[in-house]
Amino acid sequence: MIEIIILYILNKYDLTIYRLSKTIDEYFFAYIKTSSGTIIPALKRLEKISCVEFSEKMTDGGMLSKTYSITKLGKKHLCDLLLSYKNKNPYHTLNEAKILLFCSSVLSVSELIEFKQNLLNHLELYKIKLEKGLKNDYITLDEIQKRTVNITINELSELIKLL
Repeated sequence: MIEIIILYILNKYDLTIYRLSKTIDEYFFAYIKTSSGTIIPALKRLEKISCVEFSEKMTDGGMLSKTYSITKLGKKHLCDLLLSYKNKNPYHTLNEAKILLFCSSVLSVSELIEFKQNLLNHLELYKIKLEKGLKNDYITLDEIQKRTVNITINELSELIKLL
């Protein structure tokens, strides 16, 4: 998910690692908190597959600074990542769906249709799983537990309506 976020931000701005981290925090404050330990390895992976590039310059303080930008291949890779989203952990579905929707503005109209259908499938499957869990006679949930699961089901329903 971090690679999607990085490519989305670099699609808008050319940034240093520090500014990239701050910009991610500003845009995605509701969904993710990043660190350089997450961003730097992701940037290296993206650089290795030619999705990002950097230019170096000396700062006024005499330090070497790298400014990262997205490449044409990176723009294509961003769209491909959005279109081929596979949910690896169903318990991250809701948060990841919000991030993906946030980044989906980079897609063309036809890609957006495909993207929404794929995401819709993931959301509906997770919603069904939660609803089945609530009806499972072999587990006993107290009222707070039931309400908590129902809040997640309601959030999923709202996202499904959005799509």
